[in-house]
Amino acid sequence: MPASLKMLFCALLLLAGSAQARVPDGWPFVEYNEAVRIAKQTRKPLFVYFGFETCPYCAWLNEHTLSFGTLRSRYSEHYVLAYFDIRGNPADVMTLPDGEQMTRGQAIRRLKGSPVPAWAFVAPDGREILMRRGSRTRVDAFMKFDQYVMSGTWPQTSFEDYLAQRGLREDKVE
Repeated sequence: MPASLKMLFCALLLLAGSAQARVPDGWPFVEYNEAVRIAKQTRKPLFVYFGFETCPYCAWLNEHTLSFGTLRSRYSEHYVLAYFDIRGNPADVMTLPDGEQMTRGQAIRRLKGSPVPAWAFVAPDGREILMRRGSRTRVDAFMKFDQYVMSGTWPQTSFEDYLAQRGLREDKVE
């Protein structure tokens, strides 16, 4: 292999290593199955973050939005934080909040966890409260998601109606 090609290969490996997207620093995320168990015990809603280790879009979200301490504190207090690795072993058994078991691959499809980054707010009984995705989602949007979920109005009111009733609108990334 020519030296220039070796250097290019090494540079690409270093670049790939710098775009690692594990769980955001300082967030007490736990593996999905464990989070479901904790949510049932504590009766707290789940905040499920769908991603994978080398996802550059997840790395962007982690660095530019999920790095804010205020957001981390608020979400750590209000939710059981679940990380769902969509690149994990597709045959792993996942247990949904309602007790149904399926493979990771089946759960990704059922929970609409791809493309990433994606996140869902889920009631302890398994009802989906709200799902969104996007690497450029701002802190303000995550604060609005939290206000909606914590308001307890979600069983009767859509997120869009909740915002409209308060003279707000959802932040759309351009």
